[in-house]
Amino acid sequence: MKRFPPKAALVALSALLTLTALPGTALAHPGHGAGGGLVAGLLHPLTGADHLAAMLLAGAWAGIIGGRAARVLPVTLLAAMLGGFVTAALVPAGLAEVMIGSSVVGLALAALLRLRPPLWLAAAGVALAGLGHGFAHGLEAPGGVARIGFVFGFLAAAAALQMAGLGVVALARRALPLRRAVWHKAR
Repeated sequence: MKRFPPKAALVALSALLTLTALPGTALAHPGHGAGGGLVAGLLHPLTGADHLAAMLLAGAWAGIIGGRAARVLPVTLLAAMLGGFVTAALVPAGLAEVMIGSSVVGLALAALLRLRPPLWLAAAGVALAGLGHGFAHGLEAPGGVARIGFVFGFLAAAAALQMAGLGVVALARRALPLRRAVWHKAR
């Protein structure tokens, strides 16, 4: 497996963190909309900087690790989010917020430092992040039938954001060798 160049990691993380700094992403947990449902679920991870950053960073870290992790970590995060959503009533809201904040910092450090723990340990870390985000979604979700659409929406948006994180890493891997080749040719 190719070693991921440090500059590529910095480029990928800079791009992901820039996305979270765009206007409107600093809102804590908007996106539920009137009545909730699928659209509210789709919007929720896209309109809160904490959710946006965590999903992008989880995808980026999975891409940095590569191999099986690029498939296992995104699925693990989604499964843990669903588990957290279902069990949210058992968890104090403050714990969910602490887990979310910790997940953003932890995932950012793991990606920036290009940590490559055993797959089971990386999956456990991503699962904890997913649980925290699932707890928050469960605590904030609408009731009734709209709740089902909300679940599908936030899982679909979370999956798309993780794929975007994987994509940024893949682009960074391709762009850096090209940049080096052009730079050396111009000299």
